[in-house]
Amino acid sequence: MKKEGKEGVLFDTILTRLSSQQLLKAVLQKLQQEQNLQLPDLIKTFQEAKQEAQLPLSIFSHSLEPAEALYKFLKENEGFSFQRIAQTMKRDQKSIWATYQRAQERRNQKFLVKEEKYLLPLSIFNNRSYSFLESVVFYLNSAYHLSNKEIAKLLRKTPNTIAVLMKRARDKHEARL
Repeated sequence: MKKEGKEGVLFDTILTRLSSQQLLKAVLQKLQQEQNLQLPDLIKTFQEAKQEAQLPLSIFSHSLEPAEALYKFLKENEGFSFQRIAQTMKRDQKSIWATYQRAQERRNQKFLVKEEKYLLPLSIFNNRSYSFLESVVFYLNSAYHLSNKEIAKLLRKTPNTIAVLMKRARDKHEARL
């Protein structure tokens, strides 16, 4: 019991002296050093800690528009209600319903998800200044250090399309800073 008390005080002391971001950085560096975890493993661990929905990259490589694919996956594979999708995505529930209906017309089968190498956190779509594809491309480049050519192959787009999306996302990111 005493040990838990001391650890609790130590933990509180650390929390008051470091910002949340500094603490997270220190913990992730420690995990990387001690357990030899690579960036994708660290990202997966972080997302599990956040208990955030993870989206397989493959849903964006189909013939659906990105919003259609996203809402269809959340509704059918994750079991989200339209209301929950709207709250999570900070978007109008009626437009989500309409987009989902279009997706159903274009592709009526559920996404079959196998073991995925690249998972995307749902939170990357919360910044409305980025398009869905800009968010995907920027995240893949930032988190996984994928080149435009690699991203293009994964998304079944041309490298030039990915380059344009990346430039737009970087410009928006720099403007925010």
